[in-house]
Order: sequence, then structure tokens, then C-alpha cells
Amino acid sequence: MTNSPDKKNLPDTQPYQIYEFKKNNQENISGYFVVSTAKLNVDTEENNSNDYLSTVVNQNFFNINNGQAESSAQKMIEKIAESLESSPEPEIIINIHGYSSTPSDTEVGCKKIYEYVNTHIQQPPNKYIFIGYRWPSENPIKTDQSGSFGQKLINALYSLPTLLAIDLVVGLTISIGSAIVLLFLNILSNSAVHFFTVLLILSGIVSSIIFTLIILRISTYFRDTYRAINYGVIDLVELIRQLDYTVNFPANKRIKLSFISHSMGCFVVTDVIRILSDIFDVNSVNKEPNSDIGNVFRLGRLVLVAPDVPVETILPGRANFLRSSLRRCEEAYIFCNEGDLALRITSTAANYFSFPARTRISGYRLGNITVKHFNDRNDTVGNIPKYGVLNLHEPNYEKDYPLDKPYNYLEIRSSSSEHRRLDEITKISENEVPPADLFTYFDCTDYKDDRSNQIGIVSSALEKPAINFGDYILLTLAFIRKSIDNKDPQGVDTHSGYFQGAFSQKAIYELAFLGFQGFLKSLSIEGDKEAQIRAFSQKCQEKQIQVILAPQIYQQKTQD
Repeated sequence: MTNSPDKKNLPDTQPYQIYEFKKNNQENISGYFVVSTAKLNVDTEENNSNDYLSTVVNQNFFNINNGQAESSAQKMIEKIAESLESSPEPEIIINIHGYSSTPSDTEVGCKKIYEYVNTHIQQPPNKYIFIGYRWPSENPIKTDQSGSFGQKLINALYSLPTLLAIDLVVGLTISIGSAIVLLFLNILSNSAVHFFTVLLILSGIVSSIIFTLIILRISTYFRDTYRAINYGVIDLVELIRQLDYTVNFPANKRIKLSFISHSMGCFVVTDVIRILSDIFDVNSVNKEPNSDIGNVFRLGRLVLVAPDVPVETILPGRANFLRSSLRRCEEAYIFCNEGDLALRITSTAANYFSFPARTRISGYRLGNITVKHFNDRNDTVGNIPKYGVLNLHEPNYEKDYPLDKPYNYLEIRSSSSEHRRLDEITKISENEVPPADLFTYFDCTDYKDDRSNQIGIVSSALEKPAINFGDYILLTLAFIRKSIDNKDPQGVDTHSGYFQGAFSQKAIYELAFLGFQGFLKSLSIEGDKEAQIRAFSQKCQEKQIQVILAPQIYQQKTQD
């Protein structure tokens, strides 16, 4: 039986609402949709019923009674807890969306995962519970709770601080006045022309700075970052805390907790893991933390897709604030792409203002990490990409496993002239295990489901050492085509295309639910452990995916 609710344990306000996905008789995996109740704007009037459902939730997806959720959030927590208690090996997999995701985008994406796993993953009933989690994210263009684009522009002007508003009005007035004087009054002396020219330039600079601030606000990136930190992270931690309190398990039973996250959602999940890690745990103090957290949970698999987090998170050093908590995950994966325009341009430009990096190369995002193609920072020619598992070497009986350290196989690059291998950025000692070695990497830059296609899934698939300026222009045009028409065969979704490719979609979902060994079985790969990895490497070669496997993947398998 679950523990009865304790008023002292409940939050002051209800931080989320929970809806259950509709189930048919054929579905073995239960699914829930958890929605943070935080508003997009702090000064928005609260809905008296706190009913997200009335305007957002698609009633075709969820069990709905008379326009309300099936029951209160606490009762839903108890229902989930009872299901977990009835399972001999319970697992929870949580999906977290990224920046600028609309409510309907989140719901459709979670529903897609729910239907996929119920169709393709055959497991005993009650083994898995899938939770789609929505934190309050704002789309800069589409209409949402902040209104239409026009309303968002009006709000941006209306909320401008008084001094900046005055500066903007005065600056525009002087700019327009000076331009009129210079264009239409030909009787001005040279000194007057110089005066009005300087006045035009100065007022234009002031107005441009304020317009830049308005554009940054309308982009909603920094607003979403605030919501992710203060709402998304905190509310998800509270959900896990409530489950941890409600579930009643014997001491030797644990719930495996795994995550799928995309873009800024990767920032949410890595911060959640950081908070859930107990700094006073003896193993953590001794720098040997295990996967157990709380009373009933155990961290399982972490799948980061196009992560909008600093590349610093996989480098050794004091600046890495996630190293200790990432060690707790049993398996961790990164799906990345050199041509991810959202991270390469938008996120990098936005974080230029806030991320404490001295050089441009250090400011790039983890979703743009790639398999190295260049010998060193001075190499401008590079090597033609090879595909498959690239850190798999020939058997060496002096080694425990045939996988080299991922750290030596990765680099950050933006062109043939600007690139750094990780070991060129930060040197590591021979016995040191950097955070980079805890992850398995799927570099999908040249990924194609069908090699006969001329264009890739998440990039142009040029099969070159680097994507250069001209290539980025063409890729941008392909990205725009995809944005206009999602079915355009020449269009490319460089940031979210992973969820559209058949193989990448299968890898993301099944690695999160089944782990690496289960994923290999789903690919019908047989043989001993090393033969399985080599067969997997061949599969990835066929898809033009570069893979760097974490050594712990092989070590864990040898213990099976």
C-alpha cells in the first residue's frame, strides 16, 4: 500500500497537473502527461480552477471526465505508485521538451513516444511507466498563453523599463528629425551638417541597442531559460519527491529512473539530476557515488538529444558542475550534429551575453560536439569521415575491453579553420576519467536512413571534414524550406530531425527504455559481446552515423 498523504509533505501550491494517456487493450505501458502549473508570465491572472485542460490539453489523448482531469494530482501520484508497487522491476522514463515548444507540440511529441513504445517494445505489463513532462515554454511566433506575435511585441514595448522607453522615444525622434533635416534642408552650413550627422549616428546607436534588447526578449530564449531553471527543474524535482515519498517499497527494491530530453530540456534534466544527487551521501563524498537516489529511485539511462548545454559539461575541471551527478547514471547518450543551426547560431549567440567563456570555441553547445576529423588545431585539410563505432580497436589481450577513451575522439568545430580537439582544450592525466568518457555519442551529421537520398536527416550530409560558410548558407535555406513545408523532401530540420529519422528515433526511444543491450537485441544482433558491437558498428555505417561508445557500456555487458 502507498503511504497516505501528509500535509507537511505536500507543497504550498499545486506545482503540476497530471493526465493519463488513453489506453487500449493492446497497450502494456502506462503513460501520463505532467504539466507544470507555472504561468508564462508572472503577472498573468491565475485561473481560478487552475485548469490547464480547458484551453490546452487535447482531450483525444487523455482520459477526461466532464472537462476535468481524471482526478487530483495527488490521487494520480497514488495511482502511479500503486502501479510501481505491483511491478517486480519497475521503471519510469520521463520525456522533457526543449525551448519554444508549444503545448500542442509537447502533447503530440509525448503521444508519439507513447504510441511508439507500446507498438515496438514488448514487455510485461506494469514494467514501464512513461511520463511526458511539460514545463512552461513560450514560442516566439505562434499564439500561446502570451498571445499572438503582435501581442508579444506590444507586451515587450509596454514592459520596457521607463528609462529605456524614454531613451527609445527620444532616440527615434532625434534620428527621424536629423534624417529629415539632412535630406530636405540644403541650406545648412558644413558645421550644421556635421552636427546633425553626429546626432543621427548617436541617436541611431542608442535606438539600436534598445531594439536589440526588444528582439532578445521577443526571441523568448532568456525567458525560457528563466522558466526552465525556476519552474521546469523545481516542479519536476517535486514530482519525483512526491513519488519517492508515496511509493512503499522493501529496502532492496528500486525504481529505475531514466530520461529522454531535447534541446533546453537537457538543461532541465541535468539540473534535476544534480539536485537529486545527495551531496551528503558517503559514496558521493568519496567520489564513488552509486546510482541510488532518495528512498526508492535509481538513476538509469540518460538520453540527451541536441543538448542546449555548454560543452563544458563533458570537460574535466572546476567549471564542470555536473561531473559528480552524471557518474550516477548507468548509461548516458548524446545525439549531436555539426550542422545544428539552432545551437550553432541562435543558442551560441544568445549565450554570448551570459556564458563566462573567454574564447568563441568554448561558448559552443554540447549538441554541436562531433567526432574529430582534424589532426590538430592547425590542420585545415582534415580527414574524410568514417562511420560506425570509431573507438573500437582490434582485440588486445592486455586490455579489459576493446574501446578507446571517447575523450580522444571528439572535437568542437565550426569550419575547416576553427576546430579544437577536446584534448587540445583540456589535457587529462593518464588515469583520469573525464565526464566525456561517461557518454556514448551518436554524431548524426551525415546520417541518412536511405543512402540513395541526396540529403540527410539533420544536415546536408556532405561527407566532408567540416561544414563551411557556403555550406551553412545552403543548409539554412534547407532549414527554412522544412519550416515552411514539413514534407518538403529537400528540407532539413537540423535541430529536431532526430525524432523524424527512422533509425535515430528507434535508437533514442529504445536506448532509453531498453538500454544498450536491449537495443542491440531489437536490431536482431546476435553473437558474443564484442561481435555484437561490431555488428552494431556495421548498422551505423549503413546509416552514415559516427559512434563513439562509452567504455562502461562494454564493461557493464561483460558483467551480464
